[in-house]
Amino acid sequence: SMIPSLKPEEARELALAYEFSGGQIENVARKLMVDTILTGVEADVQELKQYCDEEVITTTEKRKKIGFSI
Repeated sequence: SMIPSLKPEEARELALAYEFSGGQIENVARKLMVDTILTGVEADVQELKQYCDEEVITTTEKRKKIGFSI
């Protein structure tokens, strides 16, 4: 619903390829919106997949936790 131009089959393809939280989906939609405003052209599905790939957090390093510790 955040990317109304996305066809149902494209949404299904992305849903099967990426396990995103709502916040990550919002980030991808925001990148799409900003790029569309800046270029005047809406990205196609391949570019949308690039936004998704950029949003994927893949690291084998141990990350520092943020917050309070006891």
